[in-house]
Amino acid sequence: MKAVVMKDVGGTGVMEFVDRPEPVARPGHVVVEVAVAGVNFMDIGVRQGMAWTDIPNPKVLGVEGAGRVLAVGDGAGEFAIGDRVAWVYAPGSYAQRQSIPAASLVKIPDTLDDRTAASIMMQGLTASHFATDFYPVQPGDIALVHAAAGGVGLLLTQIIRLRGGRVIGRVSSEDKVAIARKAGAEHVIVDTDGRFADEVLRLTGGEGVNVVYDGSGPKTFKGSIEALRRSGTFCWYGPVLGGPGPLEIMNRRRASRSATQRSWTTSTRTNSFSIAPSSFSTGSRTDRSR
Repeated sequence: MKAVVMKDVGGTGVMEFVDRPEPVARPGHVVVEVAVAGVNFMDIGVRQGMAWTDIPNPKVLGVEGAGRVLAVGDGAGEFAIGDRVAWVYAPGSYAQRQSIPAASLVKIPDTLDDRTAASIMMQGLTASHFATDFYPVQPGDIALVHAAAGGVGLLLTQIIRLRGGRVIGRVSSEDKVAIARKAGAEHVIVDTDGRFADEVLRLTGGEGVNVVYDGSGPKTFKGSIEALRRSGTFCWYGPVLGGPGPLEIMNRRRASRSATQRSWTTSTRTNSFSIAPSSFSTGSRTDRSR
């Protein structure tokens, strides 16, 4: 079969379309004919050597997709040959066929096409987790959603609105404003320099937002904290873009706040700002500024 592998760390030139051995249905696994493979920003991070460093090259990229079951291993009896399925975080999805743990699969209803199913698995579960578990949005809450016209941002905005919340979106260009508004953002800020906090405070009457969802990297970290109201929650995710650097908590404009952050990579404590391992591998949390 054919697959897309990365032969080394680097740019797009390290990817190759090569022959790979046919997968087998190991116990607890299902072999799937891949119809559509999802493309995620984390795939770039893997290619650049920021993840999966324990897996030797060449390795097959991709973590999600949709397709049809070809074979079922022992202990994966929930699925049958011919079932249409989609999956989340099954490394090696840039391939014609793949052996996937049954626990990573869901059946696709006939009313949903393969492309849509593949596109919402990782981003949809991420958005759902953020708005219903990480910070359960309540009616009347105001959320700041960064990259509001992106995959996670669009789904997150819709879930927040369904739960009765309100959304201030941030996008990087004017041509994305209408997209964010269509998903449900009441206000959309266009910003590329991380200078959005003052506008958020103006829109909230100086109070700040209940929750910030920020996957835009170090540039927006400080502004996101400044945009929070007291007892606000900061959901910071997307480690591929790098960490925020040294945090001077007492020099913040609204230094009377304190915060707790949980990060997937570090464990340290400074004053009231603590960083410890998180159960969610692709995100971090600044929780309950007091």
